[in-house]
Amino acid sequence: MRFGAYSLLLSVAAINGVFLATLLLLRGGRHRGSVWLALLTVTIALRLMPYILGFAGAYDLHPALTFAPFDLSLAWGPLLWLYVEALSNGTERPRWPMHLVPAAVQLLYQLIAFALPRQKKLDWYTGPHLDVIEPAGSLLVLISLAAYGFAAWRCFNSWQSWLDANLSNREETRLGWLRAILAGFGITGAIGAVLVIAHVAFGPLDYFARMPVIGALAVLSYLIALLGYRHGGEAIPITLTEVQNAEPIEEAPAESIDSRSRGKDYAAEARAWRQRVVGAGWHRDAGLTATKLADLLGTSPRSLSRTLNEGLGESFNDFVNRVRVEEAVGILARPGSPDVLRVAFEVGFASKASFNRAFRRHTGATPTVLRSGFRSETSQDTPF
Repeated sequence: MRFGAYSLLLSVAAINGVFLATLLLLRGGRHRGSVWLALLTVTIALRLMPYILGFAGAYDLHPALTFAPFDLSLAWGPLLWLYVEALSNGTERPRWPMHLVPAAVQLLYQLIAFALPRQKKLDWYTGPHLDVIEPAGSLLVLISLAAYGFAAWRCFNSWQSWLDANLSNREETRLGWLRAILAGFGITGAIGAVLVIAHVAFGPLDYFARMPVIGALAVLSYLIALLGYRHGGEAIPITLTEVQNAEPIEEAPAESIDSRSRGKDYAAEARAWRQRVVGAGWHRDAGLTATKLADLLGTSPRSLSRTLNEGLGESFNDFVNRVRVEEAVGILARPGSPDVLRVAFEVGFASKASFNRAFRRHTGATPTVLRSGFRSETSQDTPF
């Protein structure tokens, strides 16, 4: 069998996706959700098979291959959602198998059709399948991707919003690779929607007309497997389940808090807390969170956030990083100060990149430029 150029390119993409998915599962220290991402990659690669075989002429030579069970596209949305849920919550929903029932029905339909006698199979394919089943199935796939994609995006955003408000070293936990996976699905779904509309408006599309979405799927299978493999061993920041299971600090009812906070001097309390943080050096803890700091101060995370916002006009992240930057400025101003990376770690930053970003935000300059300025002033003050 001689493979054409399209078959060869799609084969390379499918093989790469499956290979990376296998590595993802075998990699030590992988995320809990890696199994879902691997399954997602394999089901996308599997969907390329009819086109690999079709462009190679396999269906013309062997019509019995019609309805071979390669299409599990109704599993894509649930698997994507399960992956994000597993990452953000550290676990799956109790009834997660129910979300894969549509994909099981889809597989069962293909197995039954595949088992039909050859002529009945071809008559069913060229008749009811292409006229009704395939357009309806494609529409269901788009609805599934839209619904589960939205659920996955909402879960991701909720998780990231919590991290924004509660982690002091936030730059190391942006998870841009996970955002890229979600965006890739959105783009692919949009291309698929255009082709479904064209299918309904102009009739069944041939293999060549479907190449935009098939090409997008080929790229997507490789992209998500590569990103999952590259980042599968990285530490995941605190999950939403860990937050929910954390021991809560006793807090008065909201009505009581509101009544007590009337006329309260938030600025004075925030300044007092700031003195305690600086005095105790709590800001030097690279893993400091709003919950941990609230516990140290004997308050609740909600009260901490409100006091910092009302009293200083700062979020927890800005508050902690400003204290760190101010200490770093003092260290850099000393003659013979250590290198910038050492200073960054000393004051509580987790990386030089996050240090530089926060330093520029709070001083308007980079640490290196500021230290050079200090050295220049010192040399000018030294008599010849």
